[in-house]
Amino acid sequence: MKAAVVTRFGPPSELKILEVPDPRPGDGEVLVRTRAIGLNFADLFARMGYYPSVPRPPFIPGIELTGVVERVGPGVKNLKKGDRVFAVTKFNAYAEFVCAPATHTMLVPKRMSFEEAAAFTVTYLSAYHGLVTLAGLQRGEKLLVHAAAGGVGTAAIQIARHRAAEIFATAGSAEKLEVARAQGAHHLVNYRTEDFAERVRATTRGSGVDVILDSVGGRIIRKGMGLLAPMGRYVLFGFAAVTGERRVKKLKALRELALTPMVFPQSLATRNISFMGFNLFFLMHKVDYLRQAMETLLKLYRDRALRPFVGATYRFDRIAEAQAFLQSRKSVGKVVILL
Repeated sequence: MKAAVVTRFGPPSELKILEVPDPRPGDGEVLVRTRAIGLNFADLFARMGYYPSVPRPPFIPGIELTGVVERVGPGVKNLKKGDRVFAVTKFNAYAEFVCAPATHTMLVPKRMSFEEAAAFTVTYLSAYHGLVTLAGLQRGEKLLVHAAAGGVGTAAIQIARHRAAEIFATAGSAEKLEVARAQGAHHLVNYRTEDFAERVRATTRGSGVDVILDSVGGRIIRKGMGLLAPMGRYVLFGFAAVTGERRVKKLKALRELALTPMVFPQSLATRNISFMGFNLFFLMHKVDYLRQAMETLLKLYRDRALRPFVGATYRFDRIAEAQAFLQSRKSVGKVVILL
């Protein structure tokens, strides 16, 4: 079979399409014929060697895909050949065939396309975990979403809209802000032309926001923490600030890390605010929780409250180009690979 292999840590050009042996499902696994792959920032960090637990090259990156069950391994009772499924893996998703744990594989709704399905699992689980499980976003609360036009950003806006929150969205261009508006954001802030903290403070008449969802990190954390109202919750789940438009620049990364503020417990207690973080990759063992969250999200999809926003699709043989596009910070919505 063909797979996209990281031959050594580095830029997108180190991602090569190679012939590799077909995998065989083991106990509790299913073999999936891949139809679409969802790209994530975690894939970029894995390719560059900056992701925790990343294998040494050569390895096949990728953590989410959708396709058709080709074969089931011993002990698998809930799936059969021909089923259309979502699958989440710890790497190995960039391939024509993928072995995935049956516990991390679920049926795709009949009217959901493979393209939509590849934009759903990690994206919506991330938004749900941050906004609902951790922050407990309530009706009427004010939410600030950074990188609001990205995959998780658009998913977060849809979930927050369903929960009747007031949504502030930041992005770096008019085009991206229009995407955020179309998903349901109420207040739009171009962080390249205005200070997001000053704008939010002015719009809320100094009261600030109740929840911040941040995939950027770095220096903006300090400003964001200053915007939290009493009982406010700051949720950090990414560090896109350290990536350059074409590659990770070590000096830039070190500068952003140096400018990341320390969070002091006494300050949190005095102001009655919370600071939380998560990495979905390291929650894979929470099988019951993740499946329950997916069931909740799929019900919202069936009720037409959620609609994955796919901003770009690429053929499998252009997957390195797709990664470069995602890293350029010019993409909107989810970037999906079609096979």
